Amino acid sequence: MLKQRVVTAVVAGLVVLFVLLFGGLTGWRCLVWIATLAGVMEFCLMFGQRWFSPSAWFGAVAVTLADWLPRQAFHPFLLFLAVAVVFLLPVVTRRPDDLRTYAVTAFGAFYLAAGGASLISLRGLPEGWFWIWLFLVAAWMCDTAAYFVGRWVQGPKLLPAISPKKTVSGAVGGILGAVIGAWVFGALADPRYGGWVSAAVGLLVAVAGQAGDLVESAYKRAAGVKDSGRMLPGHGGVLDRIDSLLFAAPFALWFISGVLAVAS
Repeated sequence: MLKQRVVTAVVAGLVVLFVLLFGGLTGWRCLVWIATLAGVMEFCLMFGQRWFSPSAWFGAVAVTLADWLPRQAFHPFLLFLAVAVVFLLPVVTRRPDDLRTYAVTAFGAFYLAAGGASLISLRGLPEGWFWIWLFLVAAWMCDTAAYFVGRWVQGPKLLPAISPKKTVSGAVGGILGAVIGAWVFGALADPRYGGWVSAAVGLLVAVAGQAGDLVESAYKRAAGVKDSGRMLPGHGGVLDRIDSLLFAAPFALWFISGVLAVAS
C-alpha cells in the first residue's frame, strides 16, 4: 500500500510539475478540467448515479461552462435555470424519488466546477505563474505539516463525527506550515508580494482547504463510502486528492484579485 501511494504521488507530481513548467495556461486548463471532471463523476457515483446518468452529464456541462464562460457571463438567471433543470429532471424521468439525489449531485457539481474554474483563473492572472505556485506551495505545506504535527502531538480530535483521524494539533500545524511556507516562497520568488500578502494567502488556503477536506468527509459519510473512488492506487479517488484545492481556490482567487486591484 505504501509503495502504491509513493509511486502514484510521484507520477502525479511529475505530471503537475511538467504542465506547470511547460504547458502554459492551455496545458493547465486541460489538466484542471480533466481532474475536476473526474471529481464530478466520482461525486455522482458516490451517491448512486451512473456515469451516464443525467446528473453526471449535468455536472460535466457545469464544469465545461464554468471554465469556458467569462466571469461577466454568470448571471442570476443562469443560476435559476440550473436549479430549475435539477428540479425538472425527476419529472422528465418520471422518478420523483430521485429529487434528493439529483439535488445533492448537482450542488456538488457546481461547487467542484467553481473550484476548477478558479484554479484556471488563478493561472490566468497577471504573474499567474507566481500565484498558482504560491497557492500550491501553501496547500502542500498545509497537508504535510498537518500530517506530521498531528501524528507527533496528537491530542483532541477536531471533528470526530465527520473525520475521526483529524486532530486540533494537526489543523493548527497545517495552518502554521502553510503560512510559513507561503511567506518563504513569496519572499524568494517575488518580493513585491512577499511578506503579509503571501502569508495571508497561506492562511486563507490552509483554513479553506481544511474546511474542504471536512466537507468531502461529510459527503463520504453521507454516501457510506470510505474513498471517493479508486482511480489513484493507494490514494483512493481523484476527489480525495483535490477536494481541498477546489474548495480553497475561489477564496484565494477573490483575495488575490483584490490585492492586484489595489496594487494597480
